[in-house]
Amino acid sequence: MRFLQITALCAALICVVAAPSGAQTCPVMEGFGDIEGLPVYKEACLFGADDAGYGNFSLPIGPMKGRTLGDVLVVEGQLQRRLYVAPEGTSAADLFGNYKAALADAGFVTLFECARRECGSPNALLGKLAIYGPDRKLKNLGQDSEFALYIEGDEHFFVAKSADGARHIAVYVAQNKEKSISEQAAGRAAVHIDLITAAALEAKMIDAAAMAKGITEDGHIALDNVFFDFGTAQLSPDAAPAIMEMVKLLSENTVLKVYIVGHTDWIGDAGANQTLSAQRAQAVVDALVNAGIDKGRLGAAGMGLFAPRASNATEAGRALNRRVELVERPE
Repeated sequence: MRFLQITALCAALICVVAAPSGAQTCPVMEGFGDIEGLPVYKEACLFGADDAGYGNFSLPIGPMKGRTLGDVLVVEGQLQRRLYVAPEGTSAADLFGNYKAALADAGFVTLFECARRECGSPNALLGKLAIYGPDRKLKNLGQDSEFALYIEGDEHFFVAKSADGARHIAVYVAQNKEKSISEQAAGRAAVHIDLITAAALEAKMIDAAAMAKGITEDGHIALDNVFFDFGTAQLSPDAAPAIMEMVKLLSENTVLKVYIVGHTDWIGDAGANQTLSAQRAQAVVDALVNAGIDKGRLGAAGMGLFAPRASNATEAGRALNRRVELVERPE
């Protein structure tokens, strides 16, 4: 096994490993880089990335039970995902062992670990259904990203927690099939990383009075605190205060009619983003109707990535672009 080169940089946990000779040429990943403070296997290429924002996320801490997850640990915080393809000749076991060693050296404590059948299936169902299932495909590079983890087998997985409890990480490694749409990834070992960093939910509450002021003066107002479960149109419990303020606004201004408009960042397919944004807008409408607001005063629309308010090339910009807006409707 090739172990991490322990240097002064490892104090910040930015370490690399010795790897097979013959560096591969990596694709360009617009708007994303490595996660600060996490190890990267030398000459591995970044093929997919997502900074999903704040929410509640379920980490597997037990083997699969049939085709569903077994035990899970629900963690709250900021989710960052990265998918790397290792250089040719790197085995899945080698890649996995180096990540385990690096994170242990950094003080991470393993909560769960499994390999192959121990993960619940001889067919790598943990990776195919849970870690990189259909709803978790990364598409930064289109099909090259989508099939950069095209699992043949030899899956390895662990979940660990940092010494201070502020970070949880899930590392999944598998060997790819020899034939893949993502040609550079074919037959190589790949690693998928979920990092969740606990942080207090940023105060972004806009109350009913501020909503009314924004609509009166500008015809619309952006709401940054309408949260959804990752990748879905399911409202998160953290969205409840914003929904309550919208109900208050519409109850106090009985002639006001509004469109609920969903927006996303540019990560993923444009059509899928537009569909998701429309579904999220409709979920807000449904919540308002359930709270007693006349549905005739409401409308839902999805703009997807087509109306950003900041550059999508940075994480901060993408966070601003993921939002719901209230837009004034004609009476």
